[in-house]
Amino acid sequence: MAELPSPEEMIEQTKKYRAERLALWKFLQKKRDEYVSAARQHGASEQAAQEAAARTMRGEVRVFVDHLLLHLRELTAGAFVRAAPREWGVRTELLLDVDPLVPGYIAESFPVAAWTVQIDAAEREAVKLALAERDADWTPWLFRRLERVGEVGERVAEHVFGAVGDIGKGVGEAIGEVGKGVGEGIGGVGKGVGEGAGSLGKGVADAIKIAAGVVAVGAVVVGGIWILRR
Repeated sequence: MAELPSPEEMIEQTKKYRAERLALWKFLQKKRDEYVSAARQHGASEQAAQEAAARTMRGEVRVFVDHLLLHLRELTAGAFVRAAPREWGVRTELLLDVDPLVPGYIAESFPVAAWTVQIDAAEREAVKLALAERDADWTPWLFRRLERVGEVGERVAEHVFGAVGDIGKGVGEAIGEVGKGVGEGIGGVGKGVGEGAGSLGKGVADAIKIAAGVVAVGAVVVGGIWILRR
């Protein structure tokens, strides 16, 4: 049986781990800035360059944030969910511009996953898909994280994913018919995610079907309904 590390070794491992994660975070910020600079040099406007960089970096930032959440204590992870800027669950690259938020939480992280026993093959695949920027996979994945740390409800969903008052007749005639609108306007997106939700539980599965469908048109509707129900 392998010998457990001493307290001193654990402290050093934690320091090294945090330094490495902080260096990676700064690398992602630098990579984004370099992308913007290169785009502008090739004639792109500032807005176009920023938008292109955001789309390019989104997947990598999501993977970084997912790792960070897993390596924080549950209560600390919940605090991060609330402290991060509005819509960070959709436009996760927003976190690149709100230092010292992320570095502050890196300083509270640990080398081992703090609140999960194991990550199964399906979850590992979900992380890969997040890197590919597939919102329909990232959204239910993040919902599972939120539920795990006790961050559920309309207010949380609105903060993490954003909300709109009306996303047009193609998605629903009114907020009261959002479920119907999503089902008819988005087609099989919600259905596919709902069928694949597995052990998430009916309440969360229903939430995922709504959120994943609406993310496909760029927003999450929460007005008048609870996105996450227990």
